Amino acid sequence: MLQQTQVDRVRDFYHRFVSRYPTIEDLAEAGAGEVREAWEGLGYYARARNLHATAKRVVSEHDGRLPDDADTIRRLPGVGRYTAGAVLSIAYGRDAAILDTNAARVLARVFRVSARGSKSRAQRRLWAVAEAVTPAGRADVFNQAIMDLGATVCRARRPECPRCPVRGVCRVGQAASGD
Repeated sequence: MLQQTQVDRVRDFYHRFVSRYPTIEDLAEAGAGEVREAWEGLGYYARARNLHATAKRVVSEHDGRLPDDADTIRRLPGVGRYTAGAVLSIAYGRDAAILDTNAARVLARVFRVSARGSKSRAQRRLWAVAEAVTPAGRADVFNQAIMDLGATVCRARRPECPRCPVRGVCRVGQAASGD
């Protein structure tokens, strides 16, 4: 639900959705129309379809347990590199990097990763940085922290560099403040 949608907007939807479908089996057994209705108002309805399809596959192919390895989880509908990394690091404590919009912004600024060239080339560079800096044994904490930092301090518009906890190592923040 948080893909491309802010936390404040998701919070109420999430609680209603989880109340309606408390287990992956409950979601897998629901009809497509019911799932869409429960998702109504969040937009990006392909996410609801993919979540429903994933629940069905997890129940039928993985005994109701979300896979805990990158190759298998990425074969599920709608699960890309970012979602796989988030699930693996946060739910399973695996050393997996993430790169959502907020994390990408933080890493691009801290390491002054240029957006020159193609978008896919910049994404490859940022993924390489994310993988290099994600600390072994602490990926869950790091990934949540970098997403939060990008959402609250290192925002796209009006970043708050003076109060940023990584300002001392941020190449863009140092250049902006003359440090």
